[in-house]
Amino acid sequence: MKASSIIAITALSASMFSLSAAADTPDWRYVEGGYLSYDGDGGFDPDGLQVNGKYLLDPNFYVNGEFGWAETGNIDFTTLTLGGGYRLALNSTTDAYVGANFERIDADFYDDNGYSLNAGVRSMLTPELEVNGELGYLDLDDGDITLKAGAYYYFNPQFAVGANYEFMDDADVFQLSARYAF
Repeated sequence: MKASSIIAITALSASMFSLSAAADTPDWRYVEGGYLSYDGDGGFDPDGLQVNGKYLLDPNFYVNGEFGWAETGNIDFTTLTLGGGYRLALNSTTDAYVGANFERIDADFYDDNGYSLNAGVRSMLTPELEVNGELGYLDLDDGDITLKAGAYYYFNPQFAVGANYEFMDDADVFQLSARYAF
């Protein structure tokens, strides 16, 4: 299974390299935005824009949100995610987290509300390179297991660019983002 291999390699890399890296813990206060592309079943391949962010309320609890807009041909839709979670520092460069979210999709042909649950690891391999891996469950109409992996390159402590790829049952999602951490 290709997706599980990517997640396993990301987690293994994070645990092996983070112990010796001279990097700080991942930042949990940021906003980001950029390009969004779906690779759906049956040739449904919309693309568009997304914006998201996280905000750490105290040393462990965070809130998050994401808004996406995509279209293909004469079909467009928006997605909304609002939620929060708990982060736990595993060491000075690696955090694990669990979260729960409200999910909304609004399309020309389909509207639904649901929820998602996720657990993941974020690690600073170096002061400039963050990697992440996540396992999730998304329930909109029917339930899907999701696997997500990504990486961000920090030009300085505030600005980064990165990419994420999420595997789902009906569509895979690619995101290319610019991030501002505060």
